[in-house]
Amino acid sequence: MNPRERFLAIAKFRKPDMVPVSGGPRKATLERWYNEGLPRGVDINAYFKFEGMGGITSYPSEGFEWEWNQANSHDVNIGPIPPFEYEILEENERYWVWVDSLGIKQRGFREDWENGWSGFATRQFMEFPVKDKGSFLETKRRYELRTSDRYPKDWVKIAKGLARRDYPLCVTLRGPFLWTRDMMGLENMLLTMYKDPGLLSDIMEFCAEFQTTVLDRALREVEADWVELSEDLAYKKGPMISPRAFKDFMFKPYREMCDFFKERGVDIIVVDSDGNPELLIPMWMEVGVNGITPCEIAANVNPVNLRNEYPRLILMGGIDKRELTKDKQDIEREVLSKVPYLIETGGYFPGVDHAVPPDISLENFKHLLNFTRKICGWPTEYMIT
Repeated sequence: MNPRERFLAIAKFRKPDMVPVSGGPRKATLERWYNEGLPRGVDINAYFKFEGMGGITSYPSEGFEWEWNQANSHDVNIGPIPPFEYEILEENERYWVWVDSLGIKQRGFREDWENGWSGFATRQFMEFPVKDKGSFLETKRRYELRTSDRYPKDWVKIAKGLARRDYPLCVTLRGPFLWTRDMMGLENMLLTMYKDPGLLSDIMEFCAEFQTTVLDRALREVEADWVELSEDLAYKKGPMISPRAFKDFMFKPYREMCDFFKERGVDIIVVDSDGNPELLIPMWMEVGVNGITPCEIAANVNPVNLRNEYPRLILMGGIDKRELTKDKQDIEREVLSKVPYLIETGGYFPGVDHAVPPDISLENFKHLLNFTRKICGWPTEYMIT
């Protein structure tokens, strides 16, 4: 099997020849690993022999500067045109204040910035572009539906090349929660739920309308394999939005997006959310979602329990990153507690339950990959020395 065939076999609960293992390091983690022998400048995917994966969308992530060049891009632009101007407003020896490409004003500690944002979560959000209906309409102008402005100049050539690929192709986009949170911030979003529910519905429904309209051409001309809806709508104790609020505000745009993708032949739809979103899984499945990632163990999201409760739910991740800081026996115990059962029942992609943090050594990460790959049927040439 090639990587694409392998991915589809797993996601459709068939038997693959082997099961791939994933785990992406943070920037600060790479700095540690360089000091432990990882060659600087090396292609991480090639070095760790990860399976190939592709995508066809591009948009800003909050906190960062983002630029899309129509002449040189290979991805469809589903971000703002133009993006908000990235600008550092203030800096001193303790912190920075800046506006990112989504128009979010924030403050972060200089030490975190210089160390690859290992403490990125310590940022303070100060202001968001959408505060009311008027500012939403102003921001909405950056999301015009003219698709010709959002496709690479060489899209026809790119689409033909993608038809010959041997790796899985993902359509990554923001779900209604993350879309709205990026526009108005979590606090204002939750207050608007009560103060102006019509506005909140408009923003979330525009999330579905805009992204499906822009991507219609792409999915008519390219056969994508799966969709990842980025949400990050939960914390350790549960989702940040109640099931009732999900039903009132998010059910309709979710259904529209899931129907859109399935009508165009993409029937693998995975929600990416940290924390514990388990209360929402039944409604996600009702609207057409059939997978979740990264199954964060620190938030008590155990993939074995999920498999027993939802036999046909695709699961990704679920290997406790905290156990990877310990000795090799602890790593093996963690893997053995989940991976053999889950790959036997199907629909499972083993991986670290979030980005790999800098308290995990290069040696331990290699051991995780080698030990898990052995269980998952990989030959010796895929082991990392």
